[in-house]
Amino acid sequence: MIRLTAEAVAKIVGEGHRPLLPGTSALTLGVFDGVHLGHQELIRRTRAAQARLGLDHAALLTFVQSPRQVLHPSDEPYQLTTWRAKLAALQAADCGVLIAADFTPAVSRLDYRVFVAKILVGQLGMRHFVAGHDVHLGAGRHGNAETLAALGDELGYAMEVCPPVDLDGRVVSSSAIRAAVTAGDVTLAGRMLGRPYSLWGVVEPGDSRGHTLGYPTANVAPLETTKLLPAAGVYAVRVHMPGDLAPAGTPGVLGRVTTALPEVDKDGLLVGTAPADWAVFGGMLNFGRVPTFHGAGLPVPRIEAHLFGFTGELQGRTVMVEWLARLRDEQRFAGVEALVAQLGRDAKAARQVLAQTPRP
Repeated sequence: MIRLTAEAVAKIVGEGHRPLLPGTSALTLGVFDGVHLGHQELIRRTRAAQARLGLDHAALLTFVQSPRQVLHPSDEPYQLTTWRAKLAALQAADCGVLIAADFTPAVSRLDYRVFVAKILVGQLGMRHFVAGHDVHLGAGRHGNAETLAALGDELGYAMEVCPPVDLDGRVVSSSAIRAAVTAGDVTLAGRMLGRPYSLWGVVEPGDSRGHTLGYPTANVAPLETTKLLPAAGVYAVRVHMPGDLAPAGTPGVLGRVTTALPEVDKDGLLVGTAPADWAVFGGMLNFGRVPTFHGAGLPVPRIEAHLFGFTGELQGRTVMVEWLARLRDEQRFAGVEALVAQLGRDAKAARQVLAQTPRP
């Protein structure tokens, strides 16, 4: 990974710098929030252009800080993929050389011609630019498909505009996925992403009430506060946990995967990865304010996941939750008996979803 800090950008623009990526490249760039099917098509086309044209590299430039977070810091949590999750998804998509750039107000004010000439061409050797159909780059968003193609004639790169990816008549986009997640339609969100919508979190102490009800739960706190969470309700889920918690042969394990959440330092640089062996369990999850036991409801919604067949201890460990399907709204029940009866129905419905979902 090439790290392009705000200081480096200022130096390159003002004084120049030896190329960060020697040779020639096919390159794509963007925020890549979600790394969804449209983003994956950009990566595929960039890889194909590099091979077709005999260029030295396929490269992808994205931003460590979300532009929206920098320019509108008061916005509600909305990120589909936090920085570490985005790194993992981009690596899984085989993005080629990854350039992680800082996004700052100063960067947002750069003229697109300067950014392309000094950074993309001058530093990264861009000879073929793969852009999304809605590309906008630079101050005032003046770098669009037309102006960027014209600039290519001047600077010596070809421009390829990727048409939108369509799913059942809907254009796949980060905005469309956010709308689906916010509405609780995690199934649609997963189809647009090309994988289940997921959340990395750490298991924290809870009320321990689930044990007395016969449905022990893991209380999952998101690792990042900017992560967008689905609408309140009950969901069928899969939960990935470190493999040492469920050795080979452990009952209830749906499969094992090598997905890793990269470790990064305070500047976003890779310093390592999480354990590469993860055990996957099916389950059901309630996300909400637990009104049956907390009157007007908890002040902050809680994520409580019950894992089918798991009997170990998860507290303090990092897990990944995959949201597969929404089962129902969160409800207030008249008593414990009615709640337990509904939990039995929820478990049956969740198992049906899991049976219809390809195993990891």
